[in-house]
Amino acid sequence: MLAPALTALLALASAAPPQPPRPSLPRDAAEPLRPNPRPDASRAPARKLTFNGRPLVGAQWQTLARLERHIGTLPDGAYWYDPRCGASGRWGGPTLAFLPAGLELGGPLPAEASGGGSGALTGVFINGRELDPVDVAGLREALGQVWPGRWWVDAQGNWGAEGNALPMGNLVAAARQRGQGRQAWSKRYEGATPGGSMNLASDGTTTCVSVSGYSRCTGE
Repeated sequence: MLAPALTALLALASAAPPQPPRPSLPRDAAEPLRPNPRPDASRAPARKLTFNGRPLVGAQWQTLARLERHIGTLPDGAYWYDPRCGASGRWGGPTLAFLPAGLELGGPLPAEASGGGSGALTGVFINGRELDPVDVAGLREALGQVWPGRWWVDAQGNWGAEGNALPMGNLVAAARQRGQGRQAWSKRYEGATPGGSMNLASDGTTTCVSVSGYSRCTGE
């Protein structure tokens, strides 16, 4: 302890011949030692993740933690997320998964999230994002036709023209109707994802997409 050491030093000084003055202890050295504060549990973990071009902040890390309980730990990297319909993928690429809609992850969805943004890539915008060619191919297989323009889609598959809240149809219902009486088919898109591919398949009624161990079917 520091206090007994100072007491002993003063006793020796009073009994010994005068000595030249010694430099005083630094102020912080004279203060009692305190334990280091506990780490702040609210601090973001040391991970490199961005959604929609922005790092996660505050409660968004808690949102990700709840999500990862169901999907597993997300690798570090850059991702995009559409909070209106739940579509998500790696930054610059097509849709890889559908998450719950309405999550607070990163910032607003940018037009260039899938590599386009100017309208020159596909000319098809959904909820502000210009679709990747793989997205458009998947919609064309499921629906038969995809129109260039600006559209909105919600988590239930309802769709309409941007700026008009009135739904013009439902993608799930349209895909089911198109599939009635049709033969089964499947397609594989190589290199659709970083280091992987995407599979589309239908039994004539239900259409499914599978990519990177994740699968989703119309009507789920």
